[in-house]
Amino acid sequence: MKLSDMADKLGLKLCGNTEREIIGVASPEYPSAERICVVWDKTAMRKLPPTVPIIGKEEYFDGGRDGLITDNPRAALADVLSLFDAGLMVTGIDPKAEVSSSAKVSPGARICAFAYVGGGCTVGEGTVIEPHAVLVRNVAVGRSCMIHSGAVIGADGFGFERTPSGWVKIPQVGGVRIGDDVEIGACTTIDRGTISDTEIGSGTKIDNQVQIGHNVKIGRNCIICSMSGIAGSSILEDNVTLAVQAGITDHVRIGANAVIAGRSGVTNDIPADAIVSGFPARNHNDAKRALMLAADLPSIVKRLRAVERKNEA
Repeated sequence: MKLSDMADKLGLKLCGNTEREIIGVASPEYPSAERICVVWDKTAMRKLPPTVPIIGKEEYFDGGRDGLITDNPRAALADVLSLFDAGLMVTGIDPKAEVSSSAKVSPGARICAFAYVGGGCTVGEGTVIEPHAVLVRNVAVGRSCMIHSGAVIGADGFGFERTPSGWVKIPQVGGVRIGDDVEIGACTTIDRGTISDTEIGSGTKIDNQVQIGHNVKIGRNCIICSMSGIAGSSILEDNVTLAVQAGITDHVRIGANAVIAGRSGVTNDIPADAIVSGFPARNHNDAKRALMLAADLPSIVKRLRAVERKNEA
């Protein structure tokens, strides 16, 4: 598209040749005169040939370079990539997808080949269900969500009761409720509730290979990184961040804006705005000090034994 058209669609100020044709987006490491680069680093900017069009701050346009001006190039990156992602503009149900007759799919949604949408499910406007993603049953997905390949949403929660004759399975009759603008990564699993629903708040982003147990309630705008696990009936309030491989036990509450560092194990409630790490998870600074002391334990023990021998003598 023309630079002038891009400026209109993105709401950015135009600089240079308004009629210049752009066929896509390029990274600064592999620039092209036919593709636009989004740059926010002066070092990268200095390496770009003058023929490469850019999206960047006004100070980068000395010398008559073509492009679009923005105060926040990082934020503009997502918008400009969307302009050239033809897949995002496709809607409808692929003939090779399987959608239950009792499911309700918005005409503005996209259900890709080999995806499955089961009974009682709803899919909102602008949502994309990628190949081999599965909505088992009674799953409500809001508007403008992305469900990546291999995700399984609405499978049975892990509920069993021990009896004298062995484990008895507890039926899982709840559902899953997902808000708007939620992204769920490949091979992530979200179990349906036992009685009430499992809930994912609007704006939350969930990475690949995450496990979310039954009856979990996740607030708005949370970040759940890869290989994290949240056991049943735990609650994450708004804006919580779980770093890679964080583990949350069942029936705990994590306060708003809390950050759980990578490979932490949460066994108790975490207050709002806390930053925790380690196992069991505790104040991050305390956990760092404990790790430093643990690394020095051989030396500490050696000195302690020397003191003990001196006292004995």
